[in-house]
Amino acid sequence: MTVADVPGSREAIYRRNFVFFLIDNILFNVAMGILGITTVIPAFVRELTDVEVLIGLSGNMFAIGYTLPQLFIARLLRRHARKKWWFAGPNIPVRTMMLVFAGLALVIGDRPDLLLVAFLVCYGIAALGDGVVGVPWADLVGTSLDQRWRARMLGLTVATSGTILLTISPWIGQILSAAGPGFPTNYATLFGVAGTLLALSIIPCLFIRELPGARAHDDIPPLRAFLPELGTMLRDDRPFRGYVAIRALCSLSLMAAPFYIGYATTTLGLGSDVAVPTLLAMQMIGSVTGALAYTWLGARDNIAFIRMALACAALQPICGLIAGWLGPWPLYVGFLVYGVAASNLLISLLNWLVQYAGAERRPVYVGLSNTIAALALLVAPIVGGTIVAQLGYEVLFGTTLLIVLAAMVLTWRVLRNTVRDRAA
Repeated sequence: MTVADVPGSREAIYRRNFVFFLIDNILFNVAMGILGITTVIPAFVRELTDVEVLIGLSGNMFAIGYTLPQLFIARLLRRHARKKWWFAGPNIPVRTMMLVFAGLALVIGDRPDLLLVAFLVCYGIAALGDGVVGVPWADLVGTSLDQRWRARMLGLTVATSGTILLTISPWIGQILSAAGPGFPTNYATLFGVAGTLLALSIIPCLFIRELPGARAHDDIPPLRAFLPELGTMLRDDRPFRGYVAIRALCSLSLMAAPFYIGYATTTLGLGSDVAVPTLLAMQMIGSVTGALAYTWLGARDNIAFIRMALACAALQPICGLIAGWLGPWPLYVGFLVYGVAASNLLISLLNWLVQYAGAERRPVYVGLSNTIAALALLVAPIVGGTIVAQLGYEVLFGTTLLIVLAAMVLTWRVLRNTVRDRAA
């Protein structure tokens, strides 16, 4: 019997890991909030190009890069019982990329075309790198925290980082306002602060104590055997198949996310210095509220929270449609309720899968579901940008609403609060 097998010792390890996971996640989430994948980044890219597909891609690019490589990483991880350094190691170069771009923005800021290319390269590397560490992170959080500590960590992460972002949102507005340093120094400042926080988040990852999980396999299955095995998983496991469909629909619904800022500035007449910090603040208030609800409800009925978050996600496009008649304030309400869903929906879905899959198949289940979600994310900006360019914002919001409602129906039909023990 090892020390980790003693109940009291395991609980002490959970508490210790909880602290380091929490610090890492808060630093990461605050950094990503400053980057503002649905606010700051689309506004920044709009300064460099008027191509709507590229603007839409910028809003979904991190999620695409994060999910796309995960299935291939899951296949490689089958040979390794320990996953910690698959998570901590790649973080060292990856989480410094936005700090590098902040420096580049100050040097080549007078060349919009070159600046756009540099951004796409640096941001793309950061996104793909986070995809490399995503599966080992999910395995670590599944084996090295139990359900209680995991729900607390995920909920407190969003609540704390949301509170911090809400506090600094006036500063973000000041940086982007006419009184700020001007383009591109204003955005370089935001990217520099976010990049510094990302670099600091590397440190707590080094101190996480990994507990035993799945056994290591002797070899990696060839693709000709691995791919049919994935098809069998989807065919034979109805709850997992439903989960994958829900994730894909949630990813596709993000087609509208980068365009709310454009809608606010071009249709509703708000300036970027007003729209970006105000909508970000409203989203953060919702995120904190949802996170506090999740720390309580997530440990008791995770699926109930998923359904609640999807209902909030459905309200955002509804509020966007109403804003076309009544002015900006319904859009503020939409970002407030979407904040409940934005971060908390994904963590509640991930928590369901981590608990359901079990140690043996957790990496493959996480990798497969995220890869399929990535394919939907690849399509989302193309569809979203095309709809906006050809049919307008209203049609985009209506289409998004239908997609979210379809995901809600699936949660009632296929998801259950059950644990499937797949350990060998």
